[in-house]
Amino acid sequence: MRLCRVADQCLWSDQGNFCEALENAAVPLDGKWPLLILYLRGVKDLPFLSEVQKTSMQQLLLEVLRDKDFSDDNFQRAQNSFYGVITQPLVSKIEEITRETSGLAKDMTELFGKHRAQVAGAAESVETGLSTGLDPVTLLSGLRDTLKGVVSKMERDVAYLEGLSQKDSLTGLANRRMFDNFLDAAVERWISDKEPVSLIMFDIDHFKKFNDAYGHLVGDEVLRAMADRIKKIVAPLDDGEGNILPARYGGEEFAVIMRRGVAERAVVIAEVIRKTIQRTTVTVRDSKDNIVRSGLRITVSVGVASICPHWQVLHQSNLIDSADRALYHAKNSGRNKTVRFAPEDSSGYLPVSFE
Repeated sequence: MRLCRVADQCLWSDQGNFCEALENAAVPLDGKWPLLILYLRGVKDLPFLSEVQKTSMQQLLLEVLRDKDFSDDNFQRAQNSFYGVITQPLVSKIEEITRETSGLAKDMTELFGKHRAQVAGAAESVETGLSTGLDPVTLLSGLRDTLKGVVSKMERDVAYLEGLSQKDSLTGLANRRMFDNFLDAAVERWISDKEPVSLIMFDIDHFKKFNDAYGHLVGDEVLRAMADRIKKIVAPLDDGEGNILPARYGGEEFAVIMRRGVAERAVVIAEVIRKTIQRTTVTVRDSKDNIVRSGLRITVSVGVASICPHWQVLHQSNLIDSADRALYHAKNSGRNKTVRFAPEDSSGYLPVSFE
């Protein structure tokens, strides 16, 4: 009896040729390698992984089979790579939250330190006035006015800090926290009133190679320039009722959430974003305003999706996943393209062009 079979039933797959395929690839049928390979082969069906993660994990599988190194050390390396792909989005989000929290804590310390100094100064003035025989009623009135002023400034500072907590520190766009809150509110309105909701997701093509070639400081400047273009595109579309929100989704990936009438123009807006960024040249300057790089060009791949009536649950997750899959299709079909989620089409996704 073969080690990988029990009563002529394959332990690893309901497909009878799986063990033969492993043998042909020289994979040892000792349990751990077949199990890992079977799991990696089936990641396409895991709903909690993004298309980028699924592609990375499938590439990992191909590398393992190509190298034919089935040693214990390589198994550990493969496992580490596998876990790295799964946890990378969480690590990136933790790093982003840590940066934001650190910046907010610094701003809060500076602001409230200034207010403490003002209060201490006012108290010292009262003590000095009393020691020199000034009228206590007058001193108390002055102290009350001072404290009112401090409280008013503190309220403004709190509002300022609340605003910062919802913005990405690099680009000034809404951060992931604000993105999630806005999307939750939009979905609630869709559930109650069936107001349309659409999502555009896009990221910079070959941004890692760009960073490797020019450095992260230039990469950061490109992200800021891209955010500026997005703000200019979105600003005229804002009807004053907060029906559109541009956000930095993470890394080099951006998003625009649209509600109500704006949502119905999502595909057109997506193409405007793609074409505008394609035409944009970026100039990078140093702290002394000297040009470091000029004429840099980037492109983006874009995915668009709208909430579907047949979704009964997980509207946020389904919308993000549909836009993300459309983005993946845009990248997979050559990049610098817009693809929309099209449930009415058998393929599920269709390229967009207004040429």
